[in-house]
Amino acid sequence: MSRKRLSVLLFLIAALIIASIALWLSRKSISRNLTEKAVALLQEKKYKESLALFEKAYRWYGRSAEALLGMAQSDYYLTRYDVAMDEINNSIRIDSLVADAYFYRGLIHLKLEEKPQAITDFTHVLAMDSLNAQAYYHRGIARAGLLDFKGSVEDYRKAMAMDAENIEAYLKSIEARSALEDFKGAIGDYDKLLSIDLDNVDALANRGYLKLNIGDLDGALADFNKALALNPDNIDVVFNRGSVFARKGAFKEAVKDYSRAIDQKHKPARAYYNRALAYMNLQRLQESSRDLGEVVKLEPQNADAYLTLGVVSSMNKDFRASLPYYDKAIAIKPDMAYAYFNRGVSKGNLNLHAAAIPDFTKAIELRDNYPEAYFSRAVSELNLNQTDAACKDLNKAKDLGYAGASELISIHCGQVLSTR
Repeated sequence: MSRKRLSVLLFLIAALIIASIALWLSRKSISRNLTEKAVALLQEKKYKESLALFEKAYRWYGRSAEALLGMAQSDYYLTRYDVAMDEINNSIRIDSLVADAYFYRGLIHLKLEEKPQAITDFTHVLAMDSLNAQAYYHRGIARAGLLDFKGSVEDYRKAMAMDAENIEAYLKSIEARSALEDFKGAIGDYDKLLSIDLDNVDALANRGYLKLNIGDLDGALADFNKALALNPDNIDVVFNRGSVFARKGAFKEAVKDYSRAIDQKHKPARAYYNRALAYMNLQRLQESSRDLGEVVKLEPQNADAYLTLGVVSSMNKDFRASLPYYDKAIAIKPDMAYAYFNRGVSKGNLNLHAAAIPDFTKAIELRDNYPEAYFSRAVSELNLNQTDAACKDLNKAKDLGYAGASELISIHCGQVLSTR
């Protein structure tokens, strides 16, 4: 080959290399532009449009991990989880050092209820980026789904420390703490949430309910009042405030709140029952009985309502009328010690002492250390001249702290016996 022909050939080869490089650079530039446009569409939640551009960038201008991940993200938001999973796995095969790939795979595992796999992926993300608040948050969700509430609380706390504005993290942490019965911790999370969102009515209402459960009645009342100042029509808060008033002994205020709940048909059976108890404490026994009648219409198998009807009759000194109510309560709920005890008391007041003793005995069987039942059985035994048995019961009642037992012991039993 002549030198001239060799020079021409080398020139052509160089030209081809330069053209190939230029084409490659051009394709890469086009792919980058398409990907950037697709990312913008993804951020605008235009998922179908972003998917089309990511696919174009991947198929025509270079099979990149970035384009595959973009396709997977678009398909994830389009709820095409199986397709998105394949795309992410292919993306990881090309580039295994992209944290977002594991993060989105973790999200897909969560959607598919594959919580252990989700935890593995989010843990992988955190090994690569220990400050990823969203990875902690979603790993917390996965852990809670596996009933690892302690672990989930730890993750939510880390998420909140890194992203104080993540209200959902506070709410999830509260759920997990409540499952652990860590109500004080849950209240603390509500405190933090309300420092961010001062007028969050739901947070105030829920914090008030937790305070009610731990006996912080003043704190609960303050939260419920503030919630109602923001939203006077929140009838659930009205109902719960009624419970606070009742526990504080403010029964007139409790009646008002339960009446509002009844007017709005909110938890009607419970509202009628709770109002009946408030009326009973106000000695408004007719209204109490009327409300209890409404309860048994709504819930014919409500043993507590029948028991309380019996108590109202007993308070009216109508002991004979009380017996069918206690019978009904026991028929519905045979392990209700208080119903047996009250039925025994009513029978004793009707001088049916032989019939009363088995009721007191049953109450004692159902409830350990029931001093009132021992004392009342002793009274019936004394009325039946069963002195030895009565003295044993009186001493048992005394040992359990029943104040009235000592007087009867001194009258009927001579030397005080001890059952200890």
